[in-house]
Amino acid sequence: MGNDYFIGYAEGNIVSILILLIILGNDWLHNTKQEKQIWFNRTIIAHILYFTSDIFWAAILGGQIPKIRVLIIFLNFTNYVLLSLMAFEWFMYMAVSEGMTFWKSKRNRIICRMPMTISILGIVIAYVIKPYYWISEAGELNDTYHLLHVAAPAVYLLVALGLSMRNASKAETREDKKIYRLIGIYPIAVLLFGILQILFLNSPAFCFGVTVMLLFFYIQSMQARISVDALTRLNNRGQINRYVDQLKYQDNVKIFVMLMDLDHFKQINDTYGHAEGDRALILAAEALKRTCERVRTPIFLGRYGGDEFTIILQNPEEKNHPEQLVDVIRENLAKKKEENQLPYALEASIGYEELQDEKDTMQECMMRADEKLYADKQSRRIKR
Repeated sequence: MGNDYFIGYAEGNIVSILILLIILGNDWLHNTKQEKQIWFNRTIIAHILYFTSDIFWAAILGGQIPKIRVLIIFLNFTNYVLLSLMAFEWFMYMAVSEGMTFWKSKRNRIICRMPMTISILGIVIAYVIKPYYWISEAGELNDTYHLLHVAAPAVYLLVALGLSMRNASKAETREDKKIYRLIGIYPIAVLLFGILQILFLNSPAFCFGVTVMLLFFYIQSMQARISVDALTRLNNRGQINRYVDQLKYQDNVKIFVMLMDLDHFKQINDTYGHAEGDRALILAAEALKRTCERVRTPIFLGRYGGDEFTIILQNPEEKNHPEQLVDVIRENLAKKKEENQLPYALEASIGYEELQDEKDTMQECMMRADEKLYADKQSRRIKR
């Protein structure tokens, strides 16, 4: 294919490797220990190794490295293992990101690795039994090899896509649906860029396309770390403060602040342990998400800290006035208790207040809402 082919192809892979190294270095610099991010970093490492190996294969196709059969076998086998590993690592990242637990079982982990393991063993056994089946004496690849080359990766990517779409269809909130669909985009993109690579071999479409997708997901991940509470997946306190700072009184906009905290939360922690306390917070967050799904006007939902949550509504319809939402929230909390057969009550105290005029501030409005929350708690004789 010539020198120009090799230079263009190698440059594309090198640029992609440098971008992925920057992402990896930044993550190691911040020393993240999140399981989801660990799997994402493993995915990046697999991509870097694959792009590196692919440069040498491009050198053979371009004539910079002689077509030595042993080297061709080694590079193609390496590429296959790394391509399968890329798909497997992404599959695991998807499973962890979407809260699936099947992979925690040792038996299920073995099952998850089976497509990659079986296909690799198949290639090795075929080489041993019939050395020239996959690659001829002239160094030409068998057409069957190309199909096998994408078989295991396609299994992982298609299963990941199917699970993401299934989770999206079952998700209770628009935000969760969006997260699942975004994760499901990657397998589609990989398959699409792989097809483009096959159709336009002279263009490094695969490495560029896949790198852009990984960079996109990394940006999404960084944004989540900055603005999303890791436990409940709601906006965190910093994001709440940023949102509050930008809100001002307007004549034609009604702004309401609702504050909620769980009743007897300390007792839940003391009696059932902090893991169960975390579970109660997650279920409370899910109940709030379910409540907010019915609201069609601008709404902001966050975890202020501990067992305290914040809802900010703009121009709510009469049926979604905070007074009505209080009842809906309590109904959804009760449903969560029943659905999960909790041994304790999942209840909350709630206070709300409206931003009054131009002299009023969001901070003062939140303070008044907090006072009403405390009054609600006192009226129900619950210790704060």
